Amino acid sequence: MEVEQPAINTLLSDYTSRLGQCEVCSVTAAKYTCPRCELKTCCLKCSSIHKKELNCNGERDKTKYIPMDKFTSLDLSNDICMLEEISRTVEKLKKDAYKKFPKNSLLPYHLHRLQKAADRRKTVIKFLPPTFKRHINNSTYLQFKTNTLFWHIDWIFTNAENFCLTDRRVPESLKLSKIINKYFQLQEGSTLQTKLQFYQSAGIAGIKLLLKAEEKKRKQFYELDPHISLKDNLKNRLIIEYPVIHVVLNDHISCYEVIDSDLEEDEDLTDGNKVIQRIIEHSEKEENLLYKEFKNLLFLNENSDSEMSVEDGT
Repeated sequence: MEVEQPAINTLLSDYTSRLGQCEVCSVTAAKYTCPRCELKTCCLKCSSIHKKELNCNGERDKTKYIPMDKFTSLDLSNDICMLEEISRTVEKLKKDAYKKFPKNSLLPYHLHRLQKAADRRKTVIKFLPPTFKRHINNSTYLQFKTNTLFWHIDWIFTNAENFCLTDRRVPESLKLSKIINKYFQLQEGSTLQTKLQFYQSAGIAGIKLLLKAEEKKRKQFYELDPHISLKDNLKNRLIIEYPVIHVVLNDHISCYEVIDSDLEEDEDLTDGNKVIQRIIEHSEKEENLLYKEFKNLLFLNENSDSEMSVEDGT
């Protein structure tokens, strides 16, 4: 049976009246709800304005927290779809992680040349698979004509809620104090100024620069000397992609396990492949654990080890 046009118009009118007025123009009745921020709009133009003003991509946030009293069957279905997507992605990454530079194969030419240049400086540099974010972000390169390494550096200001700043293409000849000194000056951005105010009060003399010891089983650090060059600080160190340097106030240095530099000579820094493999295995283990936990929450009865059966009324 066909529905008369007036009846359809009535249904649309009831629907739009429930949404209220457009929250962008406040003139026309709203017709659409943004899947991400739930803002009500009336047309494409208003939707585009809201995306630009609120920096919203209009895509549903799959990981958004939903209280149990508001959790519906649609939310359950969405979570199942997300878990299936995660499972497919994990399986794909397991197969493709080494596609560009497989195990026991040569690195791409530019990475091989960079690695050899670091070896001549007694620095061991290893690379993660191309799908890893740390590898994608790495901007370290070798300027072949001048035989100069330009490093990518991440600074982690641990006493500013682990605030991270990045320096790209830093010449290896610069002293660490000269590289980081700009962050101890008055900053133009108010947010940056607020974040680093304690460090600016302490000054270079009131901080310690710590490099994570990648080859250690525990979370340990090497103390770097801000008064010597980046090249000399990275000598006899194993670097995964690029150095990540923790900037710590002197009063908080006791919270870190700092290794005496004299102990490092007993370490076998050449076995970086084991470190890489450990990082990859740890990442995969965390992903599998997360998937299992979600699966247990969604499908398992707390009183049984078997999967719950859905009641279909038969």
